[in-house]
Amino acid sequence: MSFFIDREHPCQLGVLVENMEEATQKAAAFFGKPVPPIVTTAGYEQTQAEYRGAPCYGRIYQSFFDLPNIQLELIQPMDEMPSVWRECLDEAGNGLHHLAFQVKGMAEVLADCQAKGMPLLQRGEYPGGRYAYVDDRAGSGMILEFLEND
Repeated sequence: MSFFIDREHPCQLGVLVENMEEATQKAAAFFGKPVPPIVTTAGYEQTQAEYRGAPCYGRIYQSFFDLPNIQLELIQPMDEMPSVWRECLDEAGNGLHHLAFQVKGMAEVLADCQAKGMPLLQRGEYPGGRYAYVDDRAGSGMILEFLEND
């Protein structure tokens, strides 16, 4: 297998929130940054997302803070549709959702994770790339996100 995970430079922390407006305002004040726009993810027709092997129609609100060494992504599910975001928010409430890494060779990365006991939770497409969440809560205690840009 030929793949690469930039393990030395995590690129993003994802945090689930129940109130995107409030969380974005508070994070902006804390970091001393302008309030970023709140965006929404595309629907299934564009993302072709899968959650636990089935089509995923869940969508999210997002806001992003680019900090000197990492990006902070705030995430709020837009609906009650099954997704990794809804599952984790319902189970644990506000808090850390994932640590993300840039990768090359997504299919090989996911096969390697599966072989190491880290099952795929959700994956999908975004303009210019793809994402995947794997469950390493039994190992590192976290959900890991892999991002591959074209």
